[in-house]
Amino acid sequence: MNYIISNLINFLNRINKFIWEIIIFLSKFIKIDDNSNIKEHPADERYRRFKVDEPAIVEKSSSLEHKNFKQLIKDNNIKPVKRRNGKEITINVSCPCCGAPKEYLYDNNGKQSQFECKVCSHVFSLNPNKQTDVNFLCPHCHYKLTLKHSRSDFDVYVCPNKNCSYFLDNLKHLSKEDSALYAKNPSIFKLHYSYRKFNIQLSEIQKDFRNFLRVPIDISKAHHSMYIIGLCLTYHVNYGLSYRQTSSILKDIHNVNLSYKTVENYCKSVSSIVQYILEFYPYVLSDSSCADETYIKVAGKTQYIFFYFDAIKKIVTSYRVFEHRDSLSSIKAAYSTLKKYKELPESLKVITDGNPIYNVAVQYWTQHGMPFHLYQVIGLKNLDETSKKYRSSKQIIERHNRTLKYYYRPKNGFSSNENANNYMVLFATFFNFLRPNSALNYHVPVEIPEVQDCSNMPNKWIKLITLSYDYIKQYA
Repeated sequence: MNYIISNLINFLNRINKFIWEIIIFLSKFIKIDDNSNIKEHPADERYRRFKVDEPAIVEKSSSLEHKNFKQLIKDNNIKPVKRRNGKEITINVSCPCCGAPKEYLYDNNGKQSQFECKVCSHVFSLNPNKQTDVNFLCPHCHYKLTLKHSRSDFDVYVCPNKNCSYFLDNLKHLSKEDSALYAKNPSIFKLHYSYRKFNIQLSEIQKDFRNFLRVPIDISKAHHSMYIIGLCLTYHVNYGLSYRQTSSILKDIHNVNLSYKTVENYCKSVSSIVQYILEFYPYVLSDSSCADETYIKVAGKTQYIFFYFDAIKKIVTSYRVFEHRDSLSSIKAAYSTLKKYKELPESLKVITDGNPIYNVAVQYWTQHGMPFHLYQVIGLKNLDETSKKYRSSKQIIERHNRTLKYYYRPKNGFSSNENANNYMVLFATFFNFLRPNSALNYHVPVEIPEVQDCSNMPNKWIKLITLSYDYIKQYA
């Protein structure tokens, strides 16, 4: 039986070798790049690429000036709204423009928070952050924009004018195949001008950042010396040990009896202190930054770390953990980086992947006077000039993410978002001030002479804590 199987295997190997010889022979006569018989249909980039148009023209609205809904109803023979879904408007609301009662209002979002008046076509919201007394006009044809989508963070307005020069120009540049496709399904093309009106106030972003900076915890009354606290940080952060492993190694090697919970409390306390030097240190940053989000587990659920990273100086400028990977998180992460510049360079560029939430962040901060240039590296192959030029920068942030995962893996996730951010503060502090980087000839990204003069790592942590108190006095 073994003899038969052996002969069968040899026979199959000879056939396999013969097939490969045929393939190699034929490949000499076939140009793969020019082979018209192989038809591939990649997704058209325009269908999914996020495009930001120039700002809209803003003018004071005159639609709220004296209109009588009774006269409009009589002149235009307007009937009350027919509720096809059977859902009535249960709250007492009327049109602020003409005074039409709820019988003449459309429930635009199904949540009874945004309405459109059938009498005067005025769109309004009960959300105070979304109320406006202005009109948005298309910069190409000066036609009034209409609300298309309402999101929690922004509203999307589009120009409905089919004689708009912007629309006609885009329509003219469609190929015959695309024109036929547009006739069947126009929603997959972006031909009309669109504008995003953000509902996120800058003051809310600044307030959220201040809330992220926690009140420093006093560790002067700790039962153990500062050197023991420095040892806890060295083992837990520098060497990626868990709280329990750190507790065990302190007992086995240093003969220090410390519960894992005490180790955790010490690390959290130091995190609340060093966060101030991490955020407010006068960094000297370059004009090239890269950004990416990676995931971790918090209470068994996926949450996201938004990293911004100086591609040249190797300094982490944003490191916060968010529950959602959305435009608001991207805007907040960008703020943490932009505020670290004393003066924003005109050539500031950020390299990211193709996630459209970064485009939203660019648009938001451009409207608030802090613009930067975004370059998106799409996919794994260099199919466009931007990807060819900036892929090396994108790979830098990917390597940084792998570095985090190396230190994060023993943690096996975090119990809360607060604990996850506590660790990220310590990790970013270690990365910026204490960890030698091979790309910098094994210098740390930010060299503080007082810290570098310390003889060992626990003392370096102690010195960082001491220096942090100066920033706490100034910024807390």
